[in-house]
Amino acid sequence: MLSSYLKIGLRSLLKNKVYTFINALGLAIGMASCLLIVIHVEDELSYDNFHERGDKIFKVNLERIYPDHVTNYAIIPHSFAAVMVQDFPEVKGATRIFGGGNNPVMVRYIDDSNEEKAFEQTSFIAADSNFFDFFSFKILKGAGDKILSGNQDMVITERMAVKYFGNADPINKTLKTDFGDFTVRAVCENVPDNSHLQFDFVAALNSIQFIQNENFVSFSTQTYIELNSQADSDNLFAKFPKMVETYAAPQIEQSLNTSYAEYIAAGNGYNYNLIPLRDIHLYPIKYQGSFKSGGDINDVYIFISIAVLILIIACINFTNLATARSTERAKEVGIRKTLGSPRQRLMGQFLTESTILSVLAGIIAVGVVYLTLPYFNSITDKSLELQLNSFALPLMVVFALLVGVLAGVYPAFFLSAFTPVEVLKGNMQTKKSSGSLRNALVVFQFAISIVLIASTLIVQDQITFIQSKDMGYQKDQMMVIERAGVLNEQLETFMQEARNIPDVQAVGASGMIPVSQYFGQQFLPPGGGEVVTVNSINVDDNYLDAMNMQLVAGRSFSEDFNDSLSVVINQKTAELLDVDNPIGLKLSQAVQGDPTSFREYEVVGVVKDFHYMSLREEISPFVLLSTEGVNQFANFISMRVDGDLSGVINDTESLWKTMAPQEPFKFTFLDQELNQQYKAESNSGNVFSMFAFLAIIIACVGLFGLAAYMAGLRTKEIGVRKVMGASVFSVVGLLSYDFTKLILISTVLAIPISWYFMDQWLTSFAYRTEMSIWTFVLAGTAALGIALITVSYQSIKAAIVNPVRSLKDE
Repeated sequence: MLSSYLKIGLRSLLKNKVYTFINALGLAIGMASCLLIVIHVEDELSYDNFHERGDKIFKVNLERIYPDHVTNYAIIPHSFAAVMVQDFPEVKGATRIFGGGNNPVMVRYIDDSNEEKAFEQTSFIAADSNFFDFFSFKILKGAGDKILSGNQDMVITERMAVKYFGNADPINKTLKTDFGDFTVRAVCENVPDNSHLQFDFVAALNSIQFIQNENFVSFSTQTYIELNSQADSDNLFAKFPKMVETYAAPQIEQSLNTSYAEYIAAGNGYNYNLIPLRDIHLYPIKYQGSFKSGGDINDVYIFISIAVLILIIACINFTNLATARSTERAKEVGIRKTLGSPRQRLMGQFLTESTILSVLAGIIAVGVVYLTLPYFNSITDKSLELQLNSFALPLMVVFALLVGVLAGVYPAFFLSAFTPVEVLKGNMQTKKSSGSLRNALVVFQFAISIVLIASTLIVQDQITFIQSKDMGYQKDQMMVIERAGVLNEQLETFMQEARNIPDVQAVGASGMIPVSQYFGQQFLPPGGGEVVTVNSINVDDNYLDAMNMQLVAGRSFSEDFNDSLSVVINQKTAELLDVDNPIGLKLSQAVQGDPTSFREYEVVGVVKDFHYMSLREEISPFVLLSTEGVNQFANFISMRVDGDLSGVINDTESLWKTMAPQEPFKFTFLDQELNQQYKAESNSGNVFSMFAFLAIIIACVGLFGLAAYMAGLRTKEIGVRKVMGASVFSVVGLLSYDFTKLILISTVLAIPISWYFMDQWLTSFAYRTEMSIWTFVLAGTAALGIALITVSYQSIKAAIVNPVRSLKDE
């Protein structure tokens, strides 16, 4: 019997090639969309699962409470690691990491022929000697338990071993870096992409000098702890406040000359918390000092929901197309029933056909995914692959069979229920309930599509808002030279020569740029009182002018003054100081390494508030220090350009090679760096756009079938209307009217749904675009326009048919 079903099913599908193609295409697009999402979600859920003891490893983060804002840090004081192991029986061990992120480090190797290989690397970290015991990064070659025990030991990844040493053995070879010379003691496997922690070089943490000093206040290292098998993380978390009082409070009191109780009463606080290793990627609060931006569990839920909804849309399409063919297959059903075929056998036949079609669509979907994965990777910034051992492929088989059954159930019941006598007389009628169901399905399809279109538009609006918002400084045409500190005593000469380059308007230097991570500094106002905690940057005399920052009071730094103990504050800091005129105000700060001594800084200017961090966060108090001060440095040169960028780049590079021929010339543009902060949102917008487009295409495939079905039901009505003088235009309008109503209903339903979810998404930004009703109108209009184009083909086809043929009783 099954072989009979298969033969008849294949014959039916081959006989109706157009129907088979359209239906298979709709199902294939739907399945391919689901498969892409499943591969993406599978990758997101796999982060850090390869660590053997990952279920017991936690990262210690900090919620730092300031008097007027809260900042989350991924970096904590380095001395707490030893304290946790010592004081808490729940903690089995701890390891610390310094560095990482995108901070460039020069790494050099001089081979046996005295030839130097020099590369700028960004995946450079320093870690405790138990780092490779803690994490399951496999050592491929080199020392075992002695790794990173020596102060100048280093471990490199396999790709770096090939990059620097080729086929030669890298063990015991020396690499020269900005942090000193290191000896390669081991080679480890390349870090998997699904690790939140990315590195190519691991140096011994003991090589970092300040790590030797006790510190419970300044944020310095990423800290991970491993809990004992029976330990409860909640119990450990409850002990952290006491830990802060015991170890951090004395240092705070000594450095600020105030009691810890008064410090807390002023609105300060330290809330240390734990996050499981395997949750770091998908449950990321926006932590300053993180290794890299992570994913978001909410995005995973959204993508899974989209996959399910697209699969439902594909099933709806199958149902609509199958019922559209009911007029063609009605007589087949009638004849079969007349010849004695039971309803169960007819249902089996129709379910077999739908399953064959679904399996065919599944095969096409795998091919579509294979071809589109490179594009999908480009918009998600991933390197996903369709692997045989992937969970996605067996799920694809389940998809194909499930869709075949689900999509075929209703048509099987619907078609097998026809009454033979009525069908053979040509009096086939459909129940009102079935028409209502089809309309509801169309409304559901297009409501989903409109939600996706509206969400895409709002995401793009927010990205545009971010890119066009006044940041309080000039971000366009700002060329930034990195690693300027290597110029040493030639820095000022270089900048002076750069000012003579045509089209360069101004040049300034700073320790960081506005997209960098900033860390707090604390000052005491005159006469004591509440501690003022601010973020800071060190800049030279020309930086404010180069960045077009606006002074609202006082002056900027100037070569006419000794500004080694001067500061320029922003308006938020002025508000925090709560004085009528902050110019001339003296702010005290403890000397690093000698908390009993204080330096006194004078406020010489107030700059208009500017966004020195992401627009997700409110502007907070900020202080600019002069590069003339103690331990202040400039590592970036910012050049404001008005004219030909390519010419400026070439001239600047030539100048650099003249003054620092041994150092690589590296530059970027400030607006590009700012846009990188919102890459995750931009990627989400691109993915939304992709699936919104696919959803509307799939919905239109179903609408095409439904339009054919409706036109078939109203054939005689159209014939009568044309005989009575109706024009083609009026007939097209008649057939389009019902679908227009459905799309409008979809729009009305989609507006509150998309408004709610996008409002929730926008709450993550302190500065956000306003959602406009016109965005939703545009989304609905786009869906309506696409739908009418789809329907118009069938409408025009029905309207131009000779009424004699329409009225002919076969």
